[in-house]
Amino acid sequence: MKNFEEGIELLNENVFGNGSVIYRQSGCHAREFSKRSHAGMVGVNVGIPVPLAMFGFTGHKASFFGDLHTMGSDGVRFFTEQKSVTAHWFSEKEAREGKVRNSWDGMI
Repeated sequence: MKNFEEGIELLNENVFGNGSVIYRQSGCHAREFSKRSHAGMVGVNVGIPVPLAMFGFTGHKASFFGDLHTMGSDGVRFFTEQKSVTAHWFSEKEAREGKVRNSWDGMI
């Protein structure tokens, strides 16, 4: 991608909207990505944006089928479209010291 805007445009043009992920130290870009991504599950600095089991499966667009999401309180919120954001922020010190490796295992 040439820039942030081009990335958002490409992401949102896709017919599917299950999950999207961004790796940034910039809180501004992370907030914009979370707000503007048309995916149901958004990750910030995590490998796969899957929240805990108590949150509903929040796929959007062609990644969603039916009237309600699989779990959660969607029975009450029939016409709403939820978004779950999972984020992990690394300190500048951790990044410089090489302590930031693979965040998927949940351990640093």
